[in-house]
Amino acid sequence: MIVEHIESGSTGPLYRQIYDYLMKEISSGVRKPGDKLPTEKELCAAFGVSRITSKKTLGMLAEQGIISRSPGRGSFVARSGETEKDASRSHSIGFLTSDFSDAFGTRLLYSIEKTCSALGYHLILKRTHDSEIEEEKAIKALNIEAVAGILLMPAHGAYYNSEILKQILNKRPIVFVDRQMRGLPAPSVSTDNAAAAALGVEYLLRLGHRNIAFFSGSIENTSSVEDRRYGFIRAFANYGISLDSAFFFHNITGSADTDAVKEQLAARPEITAAFTSEYAIALVVKSAAETLGRSVPKDFSIITVDCPEPITGNPVFTYLKQDEAQIGKLAVESLNRIITGTDPASIEDIQIPARLVIGASVTEPRKLA
Repeated sequence: MIVEHIESGSTGPLYRQIYDYLMKEISSGVRKPGDKLPTEKELCAAFGVSRITSKKTLGMLAEQGIISRSPGRGSFVARSGETEKDASRSHSIGFLTSDFSDAFGTRLLYSIEKTCSALGYHLILKRTHDSEIEEEKAIKALNIEAVAGILLMPAHGAYYNSEILKQILNKRPIVFVDRQMRGLPAPSVSTDNAAAAALGVEYLLRLGHRNIAFFSGSIENTSSVEDRRYGFIRAFANYGISLDSAFFFHNITGSADTDAVKEQLAARPEITAAFTSEYAIALVVKSAAETLGRSVPKDFSIITVDCPEPITGNPVFTYLKQDEAQIGKLAVESLNRIITGTDPASIEDIQIPARLVIGASVTEPRKLA
């Protein structure tokens, strides 16, 4: 059956929306291994797109090994075998994390290890350094070790890693940590990022800030950043305040972007505060503001997500504190339910509230003389 329209709420380029729709049908079993997919022409008619768009979608799926294409016959859902070892008998769980630090990840790791130990699992940790190549190597290594299941904090990327898709198609128990993977039938445990961002931005609005900028890394296919951006927008809507679309700055990767952020702030001196999607970006924005002679928080306020906790005194930034202990605990428990068959069909996404912690980076905006 060819779909007649893209599901409501879908966003992004048309080829990506079609890709997500077909992936959902394949991964959920609606389209099984060996089933024929719609032709490029049929996809054009069904989705109202050009031949180039439908060809690009099928090409992406073929490159990732999700489908096979045969000239003159069409495209088919690829047949993939199960892993040779019986992973269900293993007492090990793999945790793939992009990285961890005092700002976020260390307490999460402690919680995962503690819960694994309580449930009788040996934890195998692998860091991918936010690289899809390293992520693919790590997943293949865990296959060799035949772990019972995988906790996965995916690397950021424009598309889902093909090795992750293969694991899901092979019914490998997987729980995503800290991120939702929309369109894939696997549960996730993460912070309610939209509500967290709205909480932080509404705090700035109550203090009197109106010209607030949003700074983040890549937003493409990164659910946590997408949700924080949505929460940022929602906060303004809740207060009935107009939002300047020119105050969104994405693709900030680290200190190398300090000069670019400095130029952005210099060009818009009316900005009195910033919401940053993570601690590392908050440091970049703070450095850029201070280079311009704008003291934090006297002249410029910053609120962020996550921040190292000081031994004494207030934290450097006012920030949204994620409940890492709860995220880790629920992620392991969710994976254990799938492994043991207690709830093997669960694809529930669990979202946990964040808490606003007042630090030394926010105050009321200065009144102009």
